[in-house]
Amino acid sequence: MNHNLFFSVVIPTYNRSAFILKSLDSVFQQDYTNFEIIVVNDGSTDNTLEVLSTITDSRLKIVSIHNSERAAARNRGVEIAKGDYVTFLDSDDKYYSNYLSNANTVLLKKNKPVFYHQAYEVRNTQGKILNYDTGYGNGIKFLLDGNPLSCLGVFIKREEALKYPFVEDRGLSGSEDWELWIRLSVHYGLAKDKTLTACLIAHDTRSVIQIEQDKLLTRKKLLLHYIFQDKKVHEIYGKYENRIISHSYTYIALHLILDGHPLEGIKFLLKAIALHPLCIIDMRMLGIGKHLLLSLFHIIFSRKK
Repeated sequence: MNHNLFFSVVIPTYNRSAFILKSLDSVFQQDYTNFEIIVVNDGSTDNTLEVLSTITDSRLKIVSIHNSERAAARNRGVEIAKGDYVTFLDSDDKYYSNYLSNANTVLLKKNKPVFYHQAYEVRNTQGKILNYDTGYGNGIKFLLDGNPLSCLGVFIKREEALKYPFVEDRGLSGSEDWELWIRLSVHYGLAKDKTLTACLIAHDTRSVIQIEQDKLLTRKKLLLHYIFQDKKVHEIYGKYENRIISHSYTYIALHLILDGHPLEGIKFLLKAIALHPLCIIDMRMLGIGKHLLLSLFHIIFSRKK
């Protein structure tokens, strides 16, 4: 039995020269050494390539493509990969030293599942822990309520990753991973492990934070369009379409409120509740309630001045 899986770490990057060396260093510092790193430079206009040229480790491969968004960049990395499994790292996040060794142990113990995820935590740029919640529910239905997996911690057998690529529609960017996880989950299930192995860094320039309302609405419509093109997804999840739309509306509501548009946010919140009343017990509602109160308080206080 092979006890030494080979991993391909795929890192898409676009104008992240200030972060990428720390992310790469977290891979080079793994206590498991049987891996390769594929950095896909997605048409960066900063000095990303100059920064990458300082690294001489033979395990690093650098590929440049015209700017095509992260889905295409990850797909390109998977095509080049030689590993038994591909795993992903955004160029502003980092692995802990046990990331690959834990995966090797668990994947072998679980008889090499196709689709696997292990836990990560969220910290801000000062190192403060903001969240450590795997978000796992029983089975795979928890994926209907959002994407707690992110891309961090995900492992896919390379052969299946080639069969099920990320959708490269730029309009879907930001939900392309959630769409793929839903497809993979219905075809292969999802193996999970709660061991903490990585860290997502929350900073103001993360692409998921910088959101325009029209683009967000388009993105959520495209999500439904693409996931239900898969016959098995439609068969298993079709009856939950309102639940998925409701989650999308609460996501939009939260971001509108955070962006200083509480009244618009309330409209989407009411739409979400109308479609799926049980959304009111979702943890996101706590965040929406908190930020809505703060936003309304700010508006009232400003008018009094």
